[in-house]
Amino acid sequence: MRTIRNIIALFLILFLDKSAVGQYAYFPDQGTVTFEKTVFLKNLIKRYAAYAKDEDSRRAFKEMADQAPENQVLRKTLKFTSDAVLYEHVSEEYPEAAQGLMRMGILESGINMYQNLKTSEFKSIFELAGERITIADSTLKIKWKITNEYREIAGYQCRRANGLVLDSIYAVAFYTDQIPVSGGPSAFNGLPGMILGLAVPELHYNMFATKVELGPVTISAGDFLKKKDKPLNRKQVYDKLNAVLGDYLGIKVYNLVMGCYYL
Repeated sequence: MRTIRNIIALFLILFLDKSAVGQYAYFPDQGTVTFEKTVFLKNLIKRYAAYAKDEDSRRAFKEMADQAPENQVLRKTLKFTSDAVLYEHVSEEYPEAAQGLMRMGILESGINMYQNLKTSEFKSIFELAGERITIADSTLKIKWKITNEYREIAGYQCRRANGLVLDSIYAVAFYTDQIPVSGGPSAFNGLPGMILGLAVPELHYNMFATKVELGPVTISAGDFLKKKDKPLNRKQVYDKLNAVLGDYLGIKVYNLVMGCYYL
């Protein structure tokens, strides 16, 4: 009888061990992350007012801030493989106030980005000033400093890193090395694991993963841009839109707008 019990116990140990290995080996470098991006609209528009080029513009932004909702949540998805990440906007119905800000370009109406982590290829699509803008450039170089602060996000233990991007914009990221992909949402990358939490104080938004689904996905750079698209690099886009919006908004506000669309 003892021999039979020993055999059964050994069988259970082997079975459970294989099941555990199967769970952890299930494509940890492929999957889909769902994010919620919270844009703190009142604070963002107040910053526009602080940067306004003249008193009339400052007054207009302050009136806009008074009527804007405190914040707006946007849903995003991030598909990832060991080589690439695809960040996509999830279209939903938004309140009329948020839709009005989207039409004005104050709030993004949808940004999609592709990063090839092996070749450093970067592509982005968004709409601004009534025009579809496409970017083809290299991935951003971000100066990271990893800290000893941790927090749990979507069931993963994540470590904090402080970053500097686009020369002067400060960002806080939380990444997990349980997903061994050096990518993240928006244009962020370069940490030893997947970024599941992100805050950019100057642009008044944060973004946190709500769900991580591991499993095979397909990411194709060829499907990202349309044939009629004529992509430009970031500087070319900046110069092109500056000719249209720079004088109207003032350079400080324009730079803030572009920061929101680049990141």
